[in-house]
Amino acid sequence: MCSFRPVPAQAFTERGPGATRGTVATMLGFLWTLPNTLVGLVLGLLTFQRPHILGGAIVFDRAPRGLTWVLARFRRVAMTVGHVVLSARPLEGPLLEHERVHIRQYRAWGPLFIPVYFALAVPFGYRRHPFERAATRDAGELSRG
Repeated sequence: MCSFRPVPAQAFTERGPGATRGTVATMLGFLWTLPNTLVGLVLGLLTFQRPHILGGAIVFDRAPRGLTWVLARFRRVAMTVGHVVLSARPLEGPLLEHERVHIRQYRAWGPLFIPVYFALAVPFGYRRHPFERAATRDAGELSRG
């Protein structure tokens, strides 16, 4: 038997009026970048690791194995694809914040992120890439040197 229990009014005021809007935006962002996340999961399988959830991301950072070993050989520590982060070292501190900025970029650009990223890589390279510079700035890495 199903019973109806009224929701106390304070349940709405504690979360604030914008809470539902934020939840909807988060869900839409997740759906918008879902194709990228699926690609990220396939790449994650190539790390031969079990993922874990960290800061809203699906993270493969146990050890440099498979694809993350290849990343390390190219002097790259981590790569974000949708809501998936592949890292050759434990994801924490400034590195975690940098990759979380990329996740927000994926939410904004959705399936357009990867083609736009590569199109901008041609004239700017990696160090001057607008997405990388924004992630570095927003993660606070510029102030640290």
